Amino acid sequence: MKPPRGIKTDHYTTAGFPAADRHDLWSARGWPSIASVFDSTPIGPFHTTAENVLLDGVPVSYSHGTARRFERTAERIAADGIDALGISVLLEGRTHGSAAGLPFVAEVGEVVLLDLTQVSSVVISENRSIQFAVPRDRAELEIGPVEPLHGRVIGRVAAALLHSHLVQLAEGMKYIPETDAARVARTLIDMLALAIRAEGEAALGESAAQSLALRVRGEIHRNLGSPGLNAASLCRRFGISRSTLHRLFEEEGGIQSYIRATRLEAARTALLALPRADRIGDIAERLGFSDAAHLSRLFRQRFGESPSDCRKRARDRGEGQ
Repeated sequence: MKPPRGIKTDHYTTAGFPAADRHDLWSARGWPSIASVFDSTPIGPFHTTAENVLLDGVPVSYSHGTARRFERTAERIAADGIDALGISVLLEGRTHGSAAGLPFVAEVGEVVLLDLTQVSSVVISENRSIQFAVPRDRAELEIGPVEPLHGRVIGRVAAALLHSHLVQLAEGMKYIPETDAARVARTLIDMLALAIRAEGEAALGESAAQSLALRVRGEIHRNLGSPGLNAASLCRRFGISRSTLHRLFEEEGGIQSYIRATRLEAARTALLALPRADRIGDIAERLGFSDAAHLSRLFRQRFGESPSDCRKRARDRGEGQ
């Protein structure tokens, strides 16, 4: 007896294209590619690979890509008419941005929700992620109103089951018959609904804290270059105690750890922004490090290489691909 034919996936990579043409060729891909949803700007040399599948009208993409900025503008929304709930699950990397003017930040293991009929701006580091989209009518039938979910970040704990399911689904897709695609889509949407509900229930007793944490994160991103950005200044700005501030960022190792990690991610993004090549000392000064040596020491601790090695690797990749 022959084994069942698995659900078909489509493999896409920019590796075979000239480096200068990769982003334009990728951007020309139509829906349901993420390229058709956002105006995209690469941060450094551009490359992406993806495994894509369409499950009963629910597109799913497992991708690995370089850093970039995504903009979902009012003009693009009006032009394409895409009406869906977009979901991004981070496996590696970090993202931040704004949705309808409100800031958000997401780390590994967290999930970002975007209403694709609303304006958003997203910056993502080099990453591995899973994206999928649920048409609005189906999302509202099985989950609830989409509009209030715009910019919502589901934390690691609430998202754990969805995260694990998506990872396992990637491995098992070739064993699931195509005739079961609708069932797989239903299960995926159920997992998403459970994650949203779990996050909502957790937030009932913590909504004030989450709102405050969101405001503090936004303040940090707006003032990364200020040498006066520290726990004391944030406590004064928001009228809270040091212990309260620490509790808000306990999962990140405390507020100073979060500020340092955010600055280092911004420094890495700047180093990868070729052909523009700011001096490492200028990057250090702009992002609130005491000097280039201070940046280099912390950068090596976090990423396992020096800033100059990071830049050289980006240049070599840009020239060799």
